Amino acid sequence: MHYLGKWSLLLAAGAMAASSQLSFAQDQTPPEDEEHAMDSIIVTSTRIRQGGVQDIKQFRSVSLDGSFLPKPDTLTVEGLLGEYDLSLPVLEGCAQTFCIAGHAMSANLPLRPEDKYFVGLGFGSNVDADALKQEPLTLVAVADRSGSMDGEPIERLRDGLLEVLARLRDEDRFGLVSFETTAKTELPVMEVGPNRARIAKAIRGLESAGSTNMEAGLKIGYDLALADKRQTGRKSRVMLLTDEHPNVGNTAPDGFMGMAVANSKQGVGLTTIGVGIHFDNALALEISSVRGGNLFYLASDGDARDLFRREFYNMVTEVAHDVAITMTPAEGYKVNAVFGVPNDLLTQAPDGAITVRIGSAFLSENAGGIFATLGRDSSREFLPEATVPDGKALLDVSIDYTDALSERPGSAKASVGMPGGTPPANLATAKMLVDEYLSLTKALTAYHEENNRDEAYRLIDGFSKRLAAAPDRRLDEERKMVRGLRQRAAYLAGLSSELPDEMRPLAVIGRWEVTSQRGLKDIARGDIVEITSDNELITYRKSGRQAGTEITQTFQVNENQFYIDYTDLVFQYRVRGDRLTMSTLGNELRLNLKKIEG
Repeated sequence: MHYLGKWSLLLAAGAMAASSQLSFAQDQTPPEDEEHAMDSIIVTSTRIRQGGVQDIKQFRSVSLDGSFLPKPDTLTVEGLLGEYDLSLPVLEGCAQTFCIAGHAMSANLPLRPEDKYFVGLGFGSNVDADALKQEPLTLVAVADRSGSMDGEPIERLRDGLLEVLARLRDEDRFGLVSFETTAKTELPVMEVGPNRARIAKAIRGLESAGSTNMEAGLKIGYDLALADKRQTGRKSRVMLLTDEHPNVGNTAPDGFMGMAVANSKQGVGLTTIGVGIHFDNALALEISSVRGGNLFYLASDGDARDLFRREFYNMVTEVAHDVAITMTPAEGYKVNAVFGVPNDLLTQAPDGAITVRIGSAFLSENAGGIFATLGRDSSREFLPEATVPDGKALLDVSIDYTDALSERPGSAKASVGMPGGTPPANLATAKMLVDEYLSLTKALTAYHEENNRDEAYRLIDGFSKRLAAAPDRRLDEERKMVRGLRQRAAYLAGLSSELPDEMRPLAVIGRWEVTSQRGLKDIARGDIVEITSDNELITYRKSGRQAGTEITQTFQVNENQFYIDYTDLVFQYRVRGDRLTMSTLGNELRLNLKKIEG
């Protein structure tokens, strides 16, 4: 890949994605000791919500910025569900770490006509959340201060760590590691109380420079946390703050996943905080698979304060380990999909039972659940739908787990009956969120991978109408986001000629010919510049020593400014008809282009 020197620009993109479609070979249960085949869930004193990805803040920020349509792999159903309290009614008098109850309703998911029933599993617990939060904590922060963190990312990282410091108690312990081209210990692990000023000074002193050697930083962080755990016996956790995409494919002992898995087995968990990170499905699934792993995102100013004030002691407090939830459908039915856990965590037993294996459970403010759809099994593909006799369950559920404090095993069982009466309001909201995930993912796939803009608009428009009828007022955030996506999809499909001011960045999409330039050495009159909705800037050189070469970069754009990644130049831009003008403040650098293809 060639890079364009001073002619360069930038646009942030999104987050993560995964629903779980079930199609597994019989008896394909992962080994009991395979930590890499597990997810994490989040628990409160009365509720449970699966962990791993906890929000879709990055997807939401891209969807609301008025520019391009996000890519399909930047949305996860786990994160979408995680932004809502989806607690379901559970049994009274729960006297153990987990109690379980289930509720069913008609599915009626337009994109999944094969699904007959939508089931939600709610969890209760007798865990004393306040007591758990009082346990002494050792936290080692591993901070990315590479060059890509310059500007807002490093400021957001510092703000986040200062909020963490404000949450830590005097008796807690804290260490700080930073990494760029090399990694170093900024602060050894120390008691917070007498060292608050010293810790705050070290945090404020973090500056960006160099490349990204994440593994080196994590190794130092894990070594510090593990040594302190052995010395003090207290719970220990590493918190990674970065704008980069960890190499989750590196499972070697000194690689990202190798260290995460190995240290989780020794009791040191990992919380990943994305600061401007380009999350994707691979990262979401892999972080979820590690025992004690969870993932959050700081999308904008103020997020750190909100997140850590609400969730700090929840995100670092594990309640249970090695959780296995088994769902056995009634005769004639099968579990078609499970929403809220990655699909590689599911197995199918010979009797048709589906088992979800989960690494760890955490405290959380947002309750939730595991959601599944049921349809007729293959033996009844051409037969009428099976009848469930009165008094029989549509779905039997059992759960096995290990209490995180006592290390004692526990279990619970429940039966989910056929739908009857009005379903719980949160179950209906969860189904709408699943519909949202399915609709947006399919629409964004149609746009980005199939170049079918009409289909993208049709899918978003159809869901927008269903969402408008949903009674839950909490979904106003979704309505706002989907409304913006619908406007963009209509414009991109040629169904709307009006471009609202907040959608001005869309006007730069296309192929442009350079008609003139001033002060730019790496581009000339007659060159072709292609600006794509995938955030790529491609320059086709037509003359000079670089004639015949293609130079590819990525960019960011807002309503007024256009940037090329990894440069310090800021271009103001203006689109009038088929003309695009870009210039720096003071007009020292200027580029004039004419559109040749929309």
